[in-house]
Amino acid sequence: MWVTTPTSESIPCYRLPLLTRRTFAKNYLPNLQRIARILKKINPDFVHIQAEYYYSPAVMLSGKQFILTSWGTEVLNLPNENTALKTLARITARKSFKITVDAKVLERIWIGMGVSMNKVEVIPFGVDLNVFNPKADGSEVRSRLNIRKDDIVLISTRALYNHHYNVETFIRAIPLILESNSNVKFIIKGSGPLEGYLQNLAKTLGVSEHVRFVKLVPHYEMANYLAAADIYISTCFVDTTSVSLLEAMACGLAPVATDIVGNREWIRNGKNGFLFQPRNPKDLAEKAIQLIENKDLRKGFGEECFEIVKQKASWQDCVSKMQRIYQSLHG
Repeated sequence: MWVTTPTSESIPCYRLPLLTRRTFAKNYLPNLQRIARILKKINPDFVHIQAEYYYSPAVMLSGKQFILTSWGTEVLNLPNENTALKTLARITARKSFKITVDAKVLERIWIGMGVSMNKVEVIPFGVDLNVFNPKADGSEVRSRLNIRKDDIVLISTRALYNHHYNVETFIRAIPLILESNSNVKFIIKGSGPLEGYLQNLAKTLGVSEHVRFVKLVPHYEMANYLAAADIYISTCFVDTTSVSLLEAMACGLAPVATDIVGNREWIRNGKNGFLFQPRNPKDLAEKAIQLIENKDLRKGFGEECFEIVKQKASWQDCVSKMQRIYQSLHG
């Protein structure tokens, strides 16, 4: 019910104050009451709860059928939550028509919470292969960022906030990479409160001339930035299925990502990318150098990555799976 997407004249959007651990006590009950009023006003055929199962009491009291889609730390942390939240999650799961998750690890957690495996379905958020594919052209981006044709480019597209994105590890790996490869450039595409700190860190490490910091760009331009690169870097140490990773894989980039359960579902170490120890710049640098120095390996990983996304995570297929759930619920 809390949305960040732009409103449309044809699609009414109702915005609620953000619910965080810090604002939970202040916003939770007022938000529940407003959701109840909204449901009564619009009288939907069914409700699709995205992530926040905390709001399920208002939906359950409305008597409407609902689907629960959950992802990320909300579910990863669920086994360690207090009894009240775990009880609410179990009740929500039992009452839901279907639970969709974006990664197998989350499916296992819900099953471990006592949910029938037949009720849980893994559906990644998907990638539009009409936009993100190996044919995307990054030449204009390279020119704008003053990157030469023969430079090898490593890119990170994660946000510069929340410590778990850990872009700092990428920057700390840069001097190690440059020791043996001077024709390498690095694109840090993202925005957030850590931007100034990370820029200063690059200066302190003496690598600023090799790094291009790029703020947020329209999503339709993202494929061009990925196409400007050769290798994708993901340093996040808490994640499920990363859409950013899938977009890079769809563009044919060879990935180097943290060795966490969410990434292991998409990257087979040494087969279509490399996994490195989280928070370990040296391990990241060593894996990146292997790809920098082996064009054939980069190419082979990239081709394999595109095929994996094509088979398992195309936007069209993922939307079709969700549409079938909608149709089965609505009869």
